This record gives sequence, structure tokens and C-alpha cells, in this order.
Amino acid sequence: MSKCDEQPVLDCEVPACGMELDLVLKPVEPEESKPQYWPLYNAGNPDEHFGNMRFRFCGNRGLVKLNITLDLSAVPGRQLEFSHCWRNGLDGIIAMSPDFKHQFWARAHWTPEGYTKLVIWIRDREEIPDDFSFLWLCEDMETGMHFVSGDPFARLEPK
Repeated sequence: MSKCDEQPVLDCEVPACGMELDLVLKPVEPEESKPQYWPLYNAGNPDEHFGNMRFRFCGNRGLVKLNITLDLSAVPGRQLEFSHCWRNGLDGIIAMSPDFKHQFWARAHWTPEGYTKLVIWIRDREEIPDDFSFLWLCEDMETGMHFVSGDPFARLEPK
């Protein structure tokens, strides 16, 4: 069982018109060079945090848009940004399961602090249940060191 499995699940029923969520991701310092659990918070309620995500599409073709902002308070002195790939539509994450890109698209956005905003679009294109495993990926712009999260899962459930 991972640390993410011990946390509440971000559980959403996706309407046909789609939905948009504002979230905050809080990277932590790595221990023994291992990926660490990074809390993912509801931006509107900082007391509400999640480990994994579940999106129930209920037979709709809705689109989920996640607006994620980095909170660097747990890594003082670090100049972290979401990794920016330039080519594959998967900025800020490392896909750990097949067909990830088919239904996920992630793009880091520039702010005065660097690439600290990440927008992820999720669409259930196949209308079959899917579990996607991934890692959050940031890099320290000063040292070039990579910061990697634990292993969250996103579950897509059609009707």
C-alpha cells in the first residue's frame, strides 16, 4: 500500500458539460532518493487533500480540466518548476501505465515564478474503465535536480 492509498480520493462525477477544478500540489524534499508522497489540495479548501483521483463519466463525454499550482512552502530555497517537455503533451508528469497520453494531456504554464502552473485535461475517449498510474515531476532550476512524487493513480469510470 502506498502513501497515496492512505489518503482520501478526489472522487468526481463528470457532467456532460465537463468540469474544472483548482488544485494545489505541495512537493516535499526527497528522502534517500526515493519518490515521496506530495499532498494534492483543493485550492478552495486547504484542509481537503487527496492521494488518488477517480472520475466517473456516467456515459457522458465530459472533459475534466485540472488547474494545478505548485506550493513550494515544504521545500524552502528550492526553485521548483513543473518539468516542461515541449513535445509530448505530458508536462509535469511521468506516465507509468500504457495509453496514458490517449486520454490525458498536460501542459505547464509560465508564471513570474517559472513553470509553476500545470493544466491537465482528461477525457474518457474509450468508454471503458481505465486506471492510470503516474508520478508528478518537477525540477530545481538552480541545481537541475529532479523532484519526483509518489505514485498516484487516476481512475476513469464510464457509465
